[in-house]
Amino acid sequence: MPISSRTYFWGEKAKNAPEEPGVYALYDKDNVLIFVGASSNLREEFLNSLRTGFTNTPCKSSAKFYKRETTPNPEERKKELLEEFKQKHGQYPKCHVPSTNMETATIMPTQSFYFYMDIGKPLNEAASDLDEFKAKVSKIPVSSLEFHQERGDFARWINTVIKRHELAELIKGISKSGEDLREKILNSINFPEKAECPRCGDKVNQVKTWKMAGKPSKAGQRLQLTIGFYKCSNCNKAFRQVLSKKKIPA
Repeated sequence: MPISSRTYFWGEKAKNAPEEPGVYALYDKDNVLIFVGASSNLREEFLNSLRTGFTNTPCKSSAKFYKRETTPNPEERKKELLEEFKQKHGQYPKCHVPSTNMETATIMPTQSFYFYMDIGKPLNEAASDLDEFKAKVSKIPVSSLEFHQERGDFARWINTVIKRHELAELIKGISKSGEDLREKILNSINFPEKAECPRCGDKVNQVKTWKMAGKPSKAGQRLQLTIGFYKCSNCNKAFRQVLSKKKIPA
């Protein structure tokens, strides 16, 4: 059965959503369902959407109303809601990609990454896959890269749409600016999971990654490292490598 909660206006009051796992449905001005989402924390999901203004998913920007429902199994409930909609209307809501396997699904235009210079200032540049994304990152103004990186847009898109979770973590941890930022993003995409063996020089795949934080500084910050562990299949050399560094509150 569909979400049975009351209908809310989309806006600042969405910040009052419960900090619980759940599903939500977005509706346009004509009260037509345009998107069904699932989240482990509804308030955090809505806060992020309000903060970004759906800049990376313009289709959702037509949302005027929403409904929400808490549930311990949001992904399963989301699938149920989407199937109900499809059975009734013969298709999925217009802002939704009709596949639960995002690694093999064709990414729809609404799931593309749209580059902006600032909120409300689109560049008219978009990427629908990682190859296109890399090509765009190579040429767009660095101020656009800094805008999106500061907000965490790149890592969020790579994690939720492309489903490259390790790469998303690498991108998220980049703290460079200017052309250094461009170079670091491109290097992370080109060599996201391999490192050179210090003994034989072979390219080695990651075995695992983890985070490690140092002692607090006088400024009240700690340096968090993302570390990769590797084991060379050629010479059996095991080694570690720092993948990214990030300052975090103490």
